[in-house]
Amino acid sequence: MTERFAGPSIRRVAPPGGTTQTIQKAPPREILDSKRIPVMSNVESSLHATELVLDEGTRRRNREFKRRMDAVEERQVEWMGRLKEEEKGRDEEHRVVLGGIEKMLDETVKGIWDKIEEDFSVFHKVHIPPLEDRMTKQEEDFEYFVYTTVPRLIDECTEIIARRVEKARETFIIENTKVMKREEKVVERFERHVGRTMQGMEDEEATRISKLRLLTEEIDVPERVDEREEEVRITKIMKDIIVVREMIAKIVSERKVEDGVVLDQMLKTQE
Repeated sequence: MTERFAGPSIRRVAPPGGTTQTIQKAPPREILDSKRIPVMSNVESSLHATELVLDEGTRRRNREFKRRMDAVEERQVEWMGRLKEEEKGRDEEHRVVLGGIEKMLDETVKGIWDKIEEDFSVFHKVHIPPLEDRMTKQEEDFEYFVYTTVPRLIDECTEIIARRVEKARETFIIENTKVMKREEKVVERFERHVGRTMQGMEDEEATRISKLRLLTEEIDVPERVDEREEEVRITKIMKDIIVVREMIAKIVSERKVEDGVVLDQMLKTQE
């Protein structure tokens, strides 16, 4: 039997109703040999021998994990670049389409205004001037008759002129009635023309608005398709990211389990 002396040991004692106290316990005079000492020595030697292997395996797994994470980041950067390029191309096409539509609208509106101006210019230059000339001539004739012919005839023959004046008055009333009827017809035709023109302009405006709405809907259809395709691509990317995150979480959990097993083995061998 070999006598061995160990140093004092530290103990923590919690007396009832008191605080924990730290005391120093004297060591025993001798410690007998144990049958577990050789086994523990062999396990410790084996653990030191496999420590390098375990360290290398841990480093290898860490490198593999770092490589996968770098690949995920590179893939994410590549997808972001593609998305930005597609978004830029979509915006450019949208600007081109809007520019063409605005140009077509400007040309259409200019043509409509030119046509309206041409129609009204023809009406004012061709239809109204003859009527005005005729009315002016009739007024001149009437003034000549009233202020020149009538006084002269009255001076020449009072008796004859009285009958003629009466007859002229009746004729004048009849002619004036005819002129008034013609004027009313001209005004009525003018009002009908104005009404037809206004109705035509309103119909043109309603047709243009309906065509613009149809054109807007046709423009919105590709935009909706692009948005759906973009949503599908983003959904696929997000699903890939979720799968990668799940893989990372799985790898982390496996590493935790493996590291826990290794630590448990180390603690068991050190006990």
